Amino acid sequence: MRDSSRETGRALATTDPVYTVINDTLNLVPTSAWAFARIEHNGAFASPVGSKMGTDELVALGAEYDLQRAVVPVGPRIASMLGSFPGSVAGVCLIFADGRAEYGIMMLLRDESMLAFSSVEIRLLTFSLSAGCDRLATLRLQPAVKLPSMLPRRVVPTPPLPHEEGFYVLNRDMEIVLAWSAQGQWGISSPAGSGRDERLPTVLEQSVRELTAAWPTCTVKEPGIARPVSFLVVRTQPLAGRAGEFVGVRIERFRPPNSLTVPAARFQISPREVQVLALLLDGDHLEQISLQLNITSSTVQGHIKSMLDKTESRNRSELIARVLGWESPPNPDARARGT
Repeated sequence: MRDSSRETGRALATTDPVYTVINDTLNLVPTSAWAFARIEHNGAFASPVGSKMGTDELVALGAEYDLQRAVVPVGPRIASMLGSFPGSVAGVCLIFADGRAEYGIMMLLRDESMLAFSSVEIRLLTFSLSAGCDRLATLRLQPAVKLPSMLPRRVVPTPPLPHEEGFYVLNRDMEIVLAWSAQGQWGISSPAGSGRDERLPTVLEQSVRELTAAWPTCTVKEPGIARPVSFLVVRTQPLAGRAGEFVGVRIERFRPPNSLTVPAARFQISPREVQVLALLLDGDHLEQISLQLNITSSTVQGHIKSMLDKTESRNRSELIARVLGWESPPNPDARARGT
């Protein structure tokens, strides 16, 4: 069981780095109750927040974490709640993690006044999970959690998240006619009905309506693009066939330029080094990085030297080029031959 002795909280501050991801998740998928907590490097829950967050709720959050990790020990996870919670009839658990560390856990609950989570909503929550993992991994200051000793030290098997895009065909009433991913069809196959599975979440449907509002009066219907929440991009495309006119919708995970999660895993760059690297990419000097991270200039230089060694780079310019994928590390065999 996780340590639940910390002081509990209720609201996530707007200045919190993960505020946007959590807030957008709640706007995207309505709930009757929710809770979120970071996981510190020692496994304790920190800064818990939620619609109702007291000692009982924090204990329940820890118990749910243990149940989920008994099924899948490492990596990001999205799954139905395994524990029972008074007043709730449906729940989804998101564990923000990667192969090196655990970053946070979130519970989304619904009571009898709400329908169960639809397959469309679950699909979109995988985007939220991926975005949250990236954000928390980049911003985290603590060392990574120690992983089970039976796992390899440098290569940890992490369950992959689903492909981060989904495709939908909507009729003019905004009902989903078809839904599929890169792996194949997985959603609705016929229109008409009353289930929530047959519509996009309200915030996304509103974006589609705005992007297609002019189509009925246009001779040439233009594709559109919008970013209704921080971690999603919505693209619309007119479709026509013997059955009439439809709206093609592609929803994909928004990835900010120069995301550092992939190169961090590739080169085994630590969370603290990622912090330094992100500021280097922003053009900050040693003194500025030192002030922002509250560490000495010599410590900053030490982190930079470590990253130079890990990426086999000769200078900072080469370091940046390699972590951004512009240049590959030298081949050890070629270097040994002097080529």
